[in-house]
Formats: sequence, C-alpha cells, structure tokens
Amino acid sequence: MKFITDSVSRCARLGTLSELEKFPEAIFETPLLLVYTREYPTMLTIQDPSKKTPRGYQKHITTAIWTKHGHHAITPDIYMNLVEAFKPDIYVALCDGDSNEETSEKKITKIVERSKRQFEKCFERHKSSDILKNTCMLGAVEGGYDLTAREQSARFLREKNLEGYVIDGLHVNGPEVQNISFGKIKEVVHHTLDLLPPEKLKVSMGCWSPNVLLELIDSGVDIFDSSYPYVMTETAKAITFTCDSHNHGNNYNPGLVISISDKSYVEDFSPICDRCQCLTCKNHTRAYLNHLYNTKELLFSVLLMMHNTHTYLEFFKTIREHIRKGTFQQFKKQFIDKFS
Repeated sequence: MKFITDSVSRCARLGTLSELEKFPEAIFETPLLLVYTREYPTMLTIQDPSKKTPRGYQKHITTAIWTKHGHHAITPDIYMNLVEAFKPDIYVALCDGDSNEETSEKKITKIVERSKRQFEKCFERHKSSDILKNTCMLGAVEGGYDLTAREQSARFLREKNLEGYVIDGLHVNGPEVQNISFGKIKEVVHHTLDLLPPEKLKVSMGCWSPNVLLELIDSGVDIFDSSYPYVMTETAKAITFTCDSHNHGNNYNPGLVISISDKSYVEDFSPICDRCQCLTCKNHTRAYLNHLYNTKELLFSVLLMMHNTHTYLEFFKTIREHIRKGTFQQFKKQFIDKFS
C-alpha cells in the first residue's frame, strides 16, 4: 500500500491510497470513509466500533474479542493466524484499547506495556509472512488521556517505520461515542498527532458525530470507519444534515438526523431528503419507511442504511472538495455553527 498526502502539517489534508493488492489500479482519496463492501479497501480492526466493548477482560498478553457467544482471549499468534486467513488490505496490530477518560494511571501503564508486547509479536510475524508482504500494518497509539503515556506509546511505534497509526484508547466504542465533544479529546488528539510522522496515514475509529469528525479531519486524521451511519440506522434515524428546504418551507431545519419512527411521518409523503439521489429517496417516502418500521419489516433497515451510507459518502466528497478549494475552514465553521 502507498499513501501520499499533499500536506505534512497538522491540518485538513488531501491524500491518496494506492497500490493495494486487491485493487492494483484503484486510487482512493482521503479523507476516506471506509464502507463495509468488497469495493473498498478492507481494514481489519480488533473490536467493532459500533458496539460498546465490555471492559476489564484483558489479561497477560491477550486481548478479549467479543462475539455473540461471549469473549475469547486472543493471543498475538492466534490474531496473526486470523489476519493471514482474512488477508485484509490494512489491519491494526493487536493492542489493548480498553481505556477512556476515566481510566486510572495504573491501568494506563498496563495497557501501554501490554500493547507494546502484543505489537512486537505481531510485527515479527508480519515481517516474516509471505502472505502479508503487501498488507499494511497499523500501530495503535495507546495511553488513554495520559499525555506522558501517549508519548511512550508513540515513541515506541515510531521506531518501527510503519505505514500508519490508529489514534486509539479514547473510548470503548459504541453509540455513546457520538456524545463525546471535541473539546474533551482535543488536547490528547493534537498531542498524539504531533508525536507521529506527519507524512504517515492517521486513522480514528468510532461513531464520532459529524462535528467531531470535521475537527478530526482538520487535525490531520485521514481515515474513518462508517459506524456512524450504521448506528443511526440501528436506532431508526435518518441522516438529514445535507437536506434542503425545497418541500418543507423556508424555516425547515432538519438537524443532524430525524427519527423515522416518529408518528409525525405517518402521512409524510416526501422523501427523507428532497434532492438526495440515493435509491431510497428516489423511490420511497418517509411514510413508507415509517410503515416498514412499525411493521418490523427487514426492508426498513436496508433502505435506511442505503440512504445513511450514501449521505455520509457524499459528505466526505464535499469535505474533500472544500479542502481542494481551500474553503474547508469556512465550511467547518458554518456546519458546526448550524448543528452545534
């Protein structure tokens, strides 16, 4: 994998991912939203960003991986066996990301040390693997909200000459991440990014709100997962911050999302968004989606996820265009002022 960026400063920047083994001719622009589909680069993460990770199950050199049947203690060797079986384009080395703003200093020290040991074993396996020779390995910078611990983690990873890094350990995943303000994580994020090689890929996982996402992009983060549109779908919410007032009057202000389950949409025969070009908005109404929700039809989630994913992908296109034009700062300010 090859990553090239137009800026090595800590700011909103454009870049490209290319020379991926599965997509040798494809070029993906960053800031990039990774989507759960075979048409995008595959990135293997340890936990599901859309589900809250149960805490306190990390032991020795293992990390707890959660499934429908409980947790499994994964060692670096087991994890690398899985990586070689999946053969992703990008993967995160095994780490202990079980931290947030409430995590104690004592536990942070254990997290950083455990993650170092796990990384060393994964890194040795990665270097000796013929299967993974064209796969990008990312190191996760841990340390919770402890700046000194972050320095130790980042310094350790910088010596490995990696393709990129994950800013990890800020939360324990799940829908609640959307409620974290940028003010709460700003110092930690900026401090961490300042510690890393500016030309390398930066990744942030989690269901960040669009406001925080814009701030993270402005800080120099390049790649995000698509857990936000998924979480919105799972809670019956349609993303509407790109909607206009064409069919709803001049004072229409949709907010970031609307709840399709609300009774007010029972007889609303307009699409979710007036000028959205997704299949859902072109063919179906809010009333129909409300009906599907109330009758518990599986089609409801399918149609809503199509809209939410399409809207978020278009949001990223808009972000890249504003960065390209040099108008990103104005765009970010207007967006945050409107949806604060």
